[in-house]
Amino acid sequence: MKRMKKRLAGLILAAAMALNLSACSSGGTAPVLTVAGKEVTLGETGGSVFPLTEFEMAIPGEGTPIDKMPGNSWLSTFMTLKKDGSSYAYLYVYNPGREEVMVPSATIYKLTFRMHSEEEDASYWAEDNVLVNGVNYFEMDAEAVKGAMAEYKLLSEESDHLSYRDGKYLYRFDFGESGIVEEVEVEMEIDKSYS
Repeated sequence: MKRMKKRLAGLILAAAMALNLSACSSGGTAPVLTVAGKEVTLGETGGSVFPLTEFEMAIPGEGTPIDKMPGNSWLSTFMTLKKDGSSYAYLYVYNPGREEVMVPSATIYKLTFRMHSEEEDASYWAEDNVLVNGVNYFEMDAEAVKGAMAEYKLLSEESDHLSYRDGKYLYRFDFGESGIVEEVEVEMEIDKSYS
């Protein structure tokens, strides 16, 4: 009887540790991005946040996505998000449900945006109109990003980028030759094992 209790206690402890480890990698606080005055939390549907009456979503080379997205699928390409002729972000979506949904109404799992630069072809990108968790990373260098992201786990630090994790949420900051933030990517890890 004592031996069985020890085994049972060991199994319960192992199960508790496994649950704790999986909670660490799947938890975290969903990032809130403010894009052109609209707040979006990763995991929300695109149509509820970026109404097509105010925003333009397009797949490069294909135009506005009017197709339905099958259940349990993800879009392997990105959509551009524009408003009033200004580009704001690249939007990545998936459909975790079983029913088909229109592509613009799929769930947002990743947003990427480039900061304004003096280059002619990049001058339409965000200046101070995209915030990540209330922070404007415009013109920040690596040390300023480290300070702003101090509460998150640093995954990777190179001369040209910093990467952080908060449970299932990933943050990446790419720096230009000047050492200033050039691109920000925020992603919610999703299961991409389905097509």
